[in-house]
Amino acid sequence: MRAALLIIATGLAALAPAMASPALILPSGEQATPLPVIWDEDESVIRLRFVVERLREPQSLYGADPQRVFDDMQWLCETQVTGLFEADRDPRDDGWTGAVVTLMDREVDFGTVDSESFQLFEWFSFGMDGCELDLGDYHE
Repeated sequence: MRAALLIIATGLAALAPAMASPALILPSGEQATPLPVIWDEDESVIRLRFVVERLREPQSLYGADPQRVFDDMQWLCETQVTGLFEADRDPRDDGWTGAVVTLMDREVDFGTVDSESFQLFEWFSFGMDGCELDLGDYHE
C-alpha cells in the first residue's frame, strides 16, 4: 500500500507544471510569476520573462503609471540576474552585456506572436551600478 501511494505521489509530482515557480511580490505590490530564463547568446543578453496577470487591468497597481512599471522591471533585472551567477560574479565577465525584462499578462512562447497577449519589454545594460536603462539608438 505504501509503495502504491509513493508511486501515485511521484506521478502527480511529475505532472506539476514547469511554471510552478513561486510568485514574486514586486515593489509596486503586483505579483510576477517567473518563466524560464532565456540565454540569448546572439544578442549577449539574458531574457527575464514574467507573467503579471493583472498587467492589462486598469485597476491594477500600475494604474497607467509608467514609472511604477519601469521601477518593477528594473528591480526584477537587478534582483533576478544576481541569482543566476555566483556571488560577486559580474555577468559582463562571462560576456553578457545586459538583460531584457518582459512582463506579460499570460504566458507566451518566446519568439511567437500572440495578439491576445499584452506584453511590455525593457532593455537594460549591465553597468557599475547594476541594471541601467539601455536607450541604444533611441537616445540620439
